[in-house]
Amino acid sequence: MAHSMTPPVTHPSGPAAGAHSIRDLLQTAPTAELWNRAVDLFASGRPVIVTTQTTTALVYGACTITTSQMAELIRRSSGFVQVALPEQRCDDLLLPEAAPTNRDRFRPGFGQCVTADAATGITTGISAEDRAHTARVLCAPTTTVNDLTRPGHVVPVRADLAPTQNTSRFPLATAVLTLTRQALPVPGAVYADLVSERDPFHSIQLDEVRRVADQLHAVLIPI
Repeated sequence: MAHSMTPPVTHPSGPAAGAHSIRDLLQTAPTAELWNRAVDLFASGRPVIVTTQTTTALVYGACTITTSQMAELIRRSSGFVQVALPEQRCDDLLLPEAAPTNRDRFRPGFGQCVTADAATGITTGISAEDRAHTARVLCAPTTTVNDLTRPGHVVPVRADLAPTQNTSRFPLATAVLTLTRQALPVPGAVYADLVSERDPFHSIQLDEVRRVADQLHAVLIPI
């Protein structure tokens, strides 16, 4: 499938198009057309913005993320970079949950594992280049336990894959992981919570989210 180098921005259609707040936006589930557009963007290396009841995250494919994309993610977010991976993959890499007593899957910390870095190919682990490399290593099917060091600067998140494209009943990590399963050879999603440039002490507002989506040619999906 051919992909445009600068795809048009896609915002939610229907009732959500007239949303004035993130709360309004969440009243409408993503359409099949919007979901498929997000899959196409992932396949072409573009980001997706996913908003939930608790957060709005900028998302890239873990296997394909570049240094410049990671730098963009860090610059626009809290800097707390997470990588959603299939739960079995986390087991294979000996990445246990950091807080196994938190069993509410809709809590932001659900499924977060001990932090990790790539064992080779990085310096301190904190730079955009290092974290992009670690994300790709986490996602790579050839990675083994010894290819990672713990603790590190990237947060793996254990997630299940949703059985359908209707991810409105699933946590953020499950939704973004499911997107990548349909778009990339290996499932894995890098994401971080967007922060408001206008008022860093408060959550990002819908007008800012839409501006970021315009600037990055990203699809905005409510779940």
